[in-house]
Amino acid sequence: MALERPDSPCVARCTTAVGDNVCRGCGRSFAEISNWCFMDEPAREQVWLQLPQRQALLDIAERLGVLLDLQQLDGEEWGMLPLDGRQLFIRMQAATVQLRLPDGRALPLDVQQGLDGIAAQLRQYAVLVN
Repeated sequence: MALERPDSPCVARCTTAVGDNVCRGCGRSFAEISNWCFMDEPAREQVWLQLPQRQALLDIAERLGVLLDLQQLDGEEWGMLPLDGRQLFIRMQAATVQLRLPDGRALPLDVQQGLDGIAAQLRQYAVLVN
């Protein structure tokens, strides 16, 4: 049985019109929004499946006061956050947040303190590596 979804993830709070690469409303990239009506069902479903993780990354970016961008690294989607002159790459996987280190390894972040705690850990990391 196929999952019933609305026609679009749009929540009428689009921020790509003001220059964001990832909409803070629905979590789609500018390219996904622009091409939504041309995408086939499997491609749309793939986007739908990524949105919960992206929303968490958008929440972290908001706490840090930066904009989220998306990058494909080694075949996986990572959120890129510009922080203190550095590009930090993070992703959600199995209810954990991972920080990608410069050598490609993923460092799990402590999620016990919630998103504010994750934002604090990312700030500390950016200071340490600068």
